[in-house]
Parts: sequence; C-alpha cells; structure tokens
Amino acid sequence: MTANREQAERVREERDGGDHYRPLASAFRADPRRIGDSALDALLDISRADDCWVDIGAGAGRFSLPLALHVRKVIAIEPSPAMRAEMANLQIEHGITNVDLRDQRWPSDDPEITSMADVALISHVGYDIEQMGAFLDTMERAASRECVALQYDHSPGSLFWQVWPAVHGEEQVHLPGASEFIELLGSRGAQVDARELERRGDRQRFVFETPEQAMEWARRRLWLSEGSQKLNALREAVAELLREHDGGWSLPDQPKQMLIRWRTR
Repeated sequence: MTANREQAERVREERDGGDHYRPLASAFRADPRRIGDSALDALLDISRADDCWVDIGAGAGRFSLPLALHVRKVIAIEPSPAMRAEMANLQIEHGITNVDLRDQRWPSDDPEITSMADVALISHVGYDIEQMGAFLDTMERAASRECVALQYDHSPGSLFWQVWPAVHGEEQVHLPGASEFIELLGSRGAQVDARELERRGDRQRFVFETPEQAMEWARRRLWLSEGSQKLNALREAVAELLREHDGGWSLPDQPKQMLIRWRTR
C-alpha cells in the first residue's frame, strides 16, 4: 500500500485540490430503488427492518440510500464533499430521511456510532488503507452483529494496470484485493464467510459507453493531467486494450466482486 501511494505521488501530474472524487462523483449516483443489482440484493438479504447500519466510505449513497428504504437507520460516513453533495441531492429527490450523512473519516471515535450500529459495511473501501488494523478494530467495535465488505479481486485503482508500462515506463504497484483481505481477517481470528457475486448491476462501472469515456477514466487512473504529453501513448494503449461488449467497450480483465461477512470479536 505504501509503495502504491509513493508511486502515485511520483507520477501524478496534477493535484486534486483535496477532493479526489470531485470530477467523478456524479458517476457514482445510483437509483435507490433499482432492481437487478447482485451486490445490493445480497446486502438486503442480510438486513433487518429494525437495523442500524454504518456505511463507511458511503460515496454517493450507492448502498446507503437503498438500505435506508429497508432498515431503521443508516449512518453514512463520507469525507468527500463532492460525494456528500451527490448523496444529499439523491436523499431529497427520493424523500429518504433516515440517513445520517456525516463528514468524517474512519476510524471514528464517535460513541454514537460505536454503540448504535448492528452492521458495519465497507463497499470497495480498504484497498489502499495503510493502517488497516486500526480501521478494522473500530469497524468491529461499531457492529454489534456483524461486519460486511464488498471487495473486488483486484483494486478498481488497478483497472488500467496493463497500460502503465507504455505510459509511465514501469509496472503499476498493485494493491491488495479480496483474497488478501480475507486472509487478513483470518489472521485476526475472524469467522469469515465469503462468496463471489453474479455480475449483475455493475455494468456501468466496467463497461464504457465510448472509447473516449474509457480514455478519461484511464487518464485519471494513471494520474495524468488533461494536457499531458503522455496522452498519445495512453490513447494508443487503451485502444489496443478495449473490446466491444454489449453495446459498449470493456476491458479484458473484468474484476470479480466478493461479498465478505465476518463476526465481531
């Protein structure tokens, strides 16, 4: 994780102004009443009507908001102002009032969170957290029943790892994925239940409408500026990688999503 961060800082051509997700936040919006999303269906199967969930790194409310339609309360932890703005707008649009949206980072020392939550959730959070022990300790204290994670077999930040050598002249330093996360939980003595989810509902994240959209995502994943001198090399590398798929464009290495559940100690 440290090596990945140091590599990103070294090749980064522009700063994000403190909110990395500001240009991308709108892409993380999702209909709270959607159907056919295998990850959401799995979470709803776990939920109970009188539950309080804490969603750590809740983003634009992809899971916080639909969960709130089925449980008593959701505490959504999200440090990105752009993500919080998207979620707040969706709350208003859909009339969802039982989400407590908080500008916080994790680990949290808020006694309300650590005493009220039945389930603690992370969705594609944790790939690049260097102090993961403290993160999990607080997550497990916050959940009276169980902890849940959605993880891909490799980090979404590595989605365009194949083009790194052509653009930066070096391989991307990979972050841990689901298997490493499960191994970590086991080493901590957790009772872990993990299963792969069907590929339903994730289409918009890994199938691009146009090659230009894929190019823009790749540019951000490789930390290039809009006027970078490396854009031609990136464009050629991405064009060789893309494949037509179901009316869009996809990458050959599609991530597999895992649902991981473990009991608190």
